[in-house]
Amino acid sequence: MPKYLIADFIVEIEPKFDYLKKLCEPFLYEGERSADFSAIPSASYLNSLLSRMVEGSTIDVAEEFATASIFNRKIIHRGAMLVHSSALVFDGKAYLFSADSGVGKSTHTKMWLKRFGSKAHILNDDKPVVKIKNEVPLCCGTPFDGGSGIANNETVPVGAIIFIERSDDNFVTIPDTNEIVQRLYKSTVKFVNKSDGMSLLSNLDNLIRHTKFYVLHCNTDDSAVDVAYNNIIKNCK
Repeated sequence: MPKYLIADFIVEIEPKFDYLKKLCEPFLYEGERSADFSAIPSASYLNSLLSRMVEGSTIDVAEEFATASIFNRKIIHRGAMLVHSSALVFDGKAYLFSADSGVGKSTHTKMWLKRFGSKAHILNDDKPVVKIKNEVPLCCGTPFDGGSGIANNETVPVGAIIFIERSDDNFVTIPDTNEIVQRLYKSTVKFVNKSDGMSLLSNLDNLIRHTKFYVLHCNTDDSAVDVAYNNIIKNCK
């Protein structure tokens, strides 16, 4: 069975459809390490999921979504977690721009690409993973792209996690711990049992202790990039 190296976990995945096969190719692992776990949805789960997805969704997309869901639940118990975000790499650090669907996290990070060209790139545009290693927060690419097509295999130190709020004006605030927990919980997988919940709380605590957090209140004008750069990036170098 094929094995893949994702966020330093060896994962057994058995893609049946071309969409997930292509996404997983850069993560293929041919070394001697044993698998840490498998992420293989059953046919019945796929069909059930597809029936509940928006009209026009395909089985290919359902397979990617289902595999990602299994993966993201299993890593909770291994000190890692999904942060639903567009992960921008700039000056050697990853900045995870997280927001509710439709707010415009990808729209914002694309503005960075337009402004800075080859100095910036997107690591993953929907489902990067974060973990702490040797007291350093890391952003890890996954093959799960949320339909964006951007899912690179790389691991980069985290500069900051930035929550985006739509606003007429551009400004930055620093959230308190309660706000960070609430926003992170909205951006990760939801636990379904006590064991998942305890592990997730431990991951949240560890991430908060090692990571900088900001709220970027912004519009879609290019000046939003300037505000983020001057008030966030400069503080994370």
